[in-house]
Amino acid sequence: MGYAGSRTRPAGHDAHGRWSAGPGPGRGQLAVPAAAPVVAGASGDAKLAVKRFVHMCVEVLNGHRPAAHLRRVSLPAEAAEVVAQGLAGARRVAEMRRPRRPGDGRPHRPSPVAVLRVNLCEPRRGAVEVAVALVTGERTWAMAFRLEFHHDAWCATTLRLI
Repeated sequence: MGYAGSRTRPAGHDAHGRWSAGPGPGRGQLAVPAAAPVVAGASGDAKLAVKRFVHMCVEVLNGHRPAAHLRRVSLPAEAAEVVAQGLAGARRVAEMRRPRRPGDGRPHRPSPVAVLRVNLCEPRRGAVEVAVALVTGERTWAMAFRLEFHHDAWCATTLRLI
């Protein structure tokens, strides 16, 4: 609050800007605990890692990159599942792009998968959880994943396409 260095304080506030009803606790007053530090959001490193991973996933879904490329950005114990989810998503997109019957009238150039919105949360230092809204054609769907910082690199630990 900035009252620590000033000579005048609002009535009822101590030197640290906290509410105080008197000289100290113990005479019927309540001690007010210090507020938890406010976190402004995910770190810059986490945001950059999320941006790169989302871009890579969109390339996989659009067929411009093989799903196996997700293995090198995944935690080794979880890599098979992350790659499997990427492959399943790419197959689903390919299936949606196929005409269902001859002469369907769909455009020859299918619309690519695009990112609508990215929401991220860093529940603890070194871990970030992300929800991404995707669109292709008239269909909207979601992707959720978690990245963790291990050995100087951000690695995917889980990936789900919904």
